[in-house]
Amino acid sequence: MKVSLIMVRPVHSSYGIFSIAPLGIIYLATLLNDKGYSVTVYDEARHHIFNEKKGWINPELLDSDFIGVSVISPAARRALHLLQTVKMKAPHTRLAAGGPHVLGTDQAREFLQYADAVVQKEAEGVIKDVVRGQMDGIIRGPRIENLDTLPVPDLNLMAGTRKGWTDFFKLTPITSARGCPRNCEFCTVSNIHGKKVRRRSPELVMEELRLRKEEGYRRIFFADDNFSVQPSRRIPLLEAMIREKEKRSWFQSIIVQDEVPGILTGGQEYVRMMKKAGVATVMLGVESFDDQKLRALHKEHSKTDSEKAIQLLRQEGLIIYAFGMARPESDDKKSIRHQFKKLRREGVTYADMTIETPFPGTPYWDKYKDKLIATQNGSPDWDKWTLLTPVIPTKHLSPGAFQKEVKKNMQRFYSPLRALGRIFRGKIRSGLTMLFVWFTAGRMYSS
Repeated sequence: MKVSLIMVRPVHSSYGIFSIAPLGIIYLATLLNDKGYSVTVYDEARHHIFNEKKGWINPELLDSDFIGVSVISPAARRALHLLQTVKMKAPHTRLAAGGPHVLGTDQAREFLQYADAVVQKEAEGVIKDVVRGQMDGIIRGPRIENLDTLPVPDLNLMAGTRKGWTDFFKLTPITSARGCPRNCEFCTVSNIHGKKVRRRSPELVMEELRLRKEEGYRRIFFADDNFSVQPSRRIPLLEAMIREKEKRSWFQSIIVQDEVPGILTGGQEYVRMMKKAGVATVMLGVESFDDQKLRALHKEHSKTDSEKAIQLLRQEGLIIYAFGMARPESDDKKSIRHQFKKLRREGVTYADMTIETPFPGTPYWDKYKDKLIATQNGSPDWDKWTLLTPVIPTKHLSPGAFQKEVKKNMQRFYSPLRALGRIFRGKIRSGLTMLFVWFTAGRMYSS
């Protein structure tokens, strides 16, 4: 039985050159492959499979017995069109959808126009039954309590991995935990994976890291949403990574996504262990340097906490990629500008500011689903759900002026002069990354 799993690309894609393999559907593909199915994973960021304007679909897909699509909100319209086109050209192919977008009941029902099944939350426990046609309709996948029962993802199941100079920017994902106890109003993670943190054993994570090293991968991205959410439980893995790094050559860089409270709880010795284990970059969810705004976002740290966490990371020489968020209900020119200036003063290497956006399945969606300004024919215009465009009413600026202010300050942060300075100091990768973000920021925020 031939199975095709697709990560659907949005019409407007931010940072398109930075490619991270779609780990979620690769887990599903590996499970099915181990059961004897012929499985291929298609990531539209790497492999051309669907020309929406021409209605063309790669013939490889039309030979499939089963096609599953993973859908994020900015790709929702394209995903629906893809399923509709497959239904017309290959009516006997079984179709399914999953991913963060279909967490909302209305969105799941919309996909049932063309899909036989829509899976919400985690799909590993039901994927075989869905493929075999034993489960239809809207399905709530059970959470996998013991993550060690899942196989090591087989990245070789991906089709069309491009080779060339863009490999310089590619990151290889690995996950060691699922779940987040935080309650950020804009985030879908706890809805998908729950508030309880479940961890893979350090032994299994190390097995996967060794495999990636043998396969020739050089840059690892820990896709865990909050790497240090329980820092004491990270220590066994970090110790194992340190031992491995001391014995043999290690990765060029390891990147983790992290949170301010976890870094502060771990403290300096913990951050030092991260550095020794090969962690080079921490993507830190700062969100804002305004305590009132942080409370509104339901964040569990303060402005002062962010400053302390950044200082801790800088003391150990870690690269900091700080995430900020522009809030349409409260931000204005002054507050947006202050965010970027503050990050520069704190010594952050990279910074990103998204525009807070309500996604299906979040409290923020429930608050604003009837007040959306990005609509088409009375329905959400999902192509605009890129985190780069206001889709809800803005208070102090027009939506266009709000977006323009975020874009202007992004470009100012990644100025060519600053980028060239890093290149001349020998930090070539960092400088080229800055130049790329500066160059593409105009296109990204005009979508």
